Amino acid sequence: MYYSVTGTGKSLLFIHGWAMHTGIWTDFVKDFSHAYQIICVDLRGHGKSAALPGPYTFTALADDIAQLVVELNLQKVTLAGWSMGVSILLKMLLHIGHLVDSLVCISGNPSFVQRNDYRAGVPEVSVRRLYRQIDRDYPDGLTHFFKLLFTPEELSVLKNNKHSTPALDLTTAPVKQAALETLDCFRTEDLRGVLPGIQVPTLIIHGSEDRVCMPEAARYMHTHITNSQMLLLNDTGHVPFITKKTEVHQAIHDFLKSIN
Repeated sequence: MYYSVTGTGKSLLFIHGWAMHTGIWTDFVKDFSHAYQIICVDLRGHGKSAALPGPYTFTALADDIAQLVVELNLQKVTLAGWSMGVSILLKMLLHIGHLVDSLVCISGNPSFVQRNDYRAGVPEVSVRRLYRQIDRDYPDGLTHFFKLLFTPEELSVLKNNKHSTPALDLTTAPVKQAALETLDCFRTEDLRGVLPGIQVPTLIIHGSEDRVCMPEAARYMHTHITNSQMLLLNDTGHVPFITKKTEVHQAIHDFLKSIN
């Protein structure tokens, strides 16, 4: 497993989303490492981590990072996840919750797909469609997914600013097996039952125009996590830490200061 450690102080461990890698956290490292110890992890099969045989399940990915937390002897760590990273950190709580003192959940969803008693997800057919696209033509499927990450207005602003999205590069994509198996987890995993047991302070950040994880998911998490606060950013898509960087960084700074 590839991971980086930058700075000293309270530990913040960042977990990236589907088909991404630690490069998305570059600005966080620059902005937070003067006061905190920042740990960024590439999930197995992603970024610079080894393409192990699998399985590439949420459970396996969570176990990998939980083992890292133990081996690094981290205490009172803040887990910060984006998108699929939120699902991974929810899984981690089942095993190392006693080592965690706070959570930052960015653009996440405890159940990615809709269920009979849960309408804050996307239709299951959307996941199946993306799965088929990835299986048939991996680069084309990723291109389609990446376009969903931003609103049309955000895309127009970012189009001429490649520096803002270094992670959104097809050459950095994970191995195809990892992409497909984790996609299947989106369809099958339902982590809503974890939420009521979360007692640590939790910051939930979400874009009001997110087309990947519906904003209703943020409201659901806020309702079901006792000690939580929510920041819903207007006119914002799935990657608020890129398109609303100042607001997101300030919210996390304030949150960390309040719990310390």
